[in-house]
Amino acid sequence: MAKKEKVAIDRGIKIDVSKLLAVRTVELFGHVTLVEGYALTSYTGCHALVALRDTPGTTVAVLTSEHRLQTLLETALSTGNLIAFLGNKLTSPPTPRGGTWAVDVYSIDGVILYNMH
Repeated sequence: MAKKEKVAIDRGIKIDVSKLLAVRTVELFGHVTLVEGYALTSYTGCHALVALRDTPGTTVAVLTSEHRLQTLLETALSTGNLIAFLGNKLTSPPTPRGGTWAVDVYSIDGVILYNMH
């Protein structure tokens, strides 16, 4: 008998639920250098590039479809303030406009915006 896979569909993206159990949430700190928003049939949300504070020279991308998190990322971009983000590193991240990612990509579910002044 073939092994059944549990899958979930979220905004048109097929996710193997059994792989989510091994995913570990991380918290990383950095400065937002770019925010790009999407209103596509296949994806509504944004990605941001974050220059990591604790590993200089390393930039990662964060993806979210949550408008409240996008607003915090946009505020961090405009103010230059430090953020922390909470999320999971994606092994096969979606590419809203096709192509491939040149950086590690995280699906985020939290943003903390710091005022260091």
